[in-house]
Amino acid sequence: MSGTHIPAIKENPMSQNRLTHLIAAGAVSLAGLGAALAIPVVSASAATTNPININAKCSGTSVANLQVQREDTGKLSVDFGVDMARHAAGVRWGVGATDNGTLFVLQMVKTISDGSFSVTKVITPKPGVNTIVATAGNPVTHETCTVWGSL
Repeated sequence: MSGTHIPAIKENPMSQNRLTHLIAAGAVSLAGLGAALAIPVVSASAATTNPININAKCSGTSVANLQVQREDTGKLSVDFGVDMARHAAGVRWGVGATDNGTLFVLQMVKTISDGSFSVTKVITPKPGVNTIVATAGNPVTHETCTVWGSL
């Protein structure tokens, strides 16, 4: 079929990182909350050296985001945040994050004026695949957010 032009297909950025969205019911007990809550989960289906950027719907109306990238130093830069649907400053959230099961964040944070918060840490990666799991919980509304990915 000479002369036939097949247009290039633009690949969805999510599939470039082989990301798979998975909504699941689970139970999590975040230190400081002391309650088991149902959580949605978003995961990276396979380890990758490409940066991770995952958005996930939380159990309520908020949206969570996890970004992980390897720095020039070899360390991992991990940024986890939540954006609430309503713009309310001072809303408390408990935040926890692990790398291959080792806790590297456990703190309470408050939203800024636009109803969001972000926690950024630079960590030394574990040998092999690093699976980062970040969780946030609102102790008043019991809304939870969990996002995970592997790099």
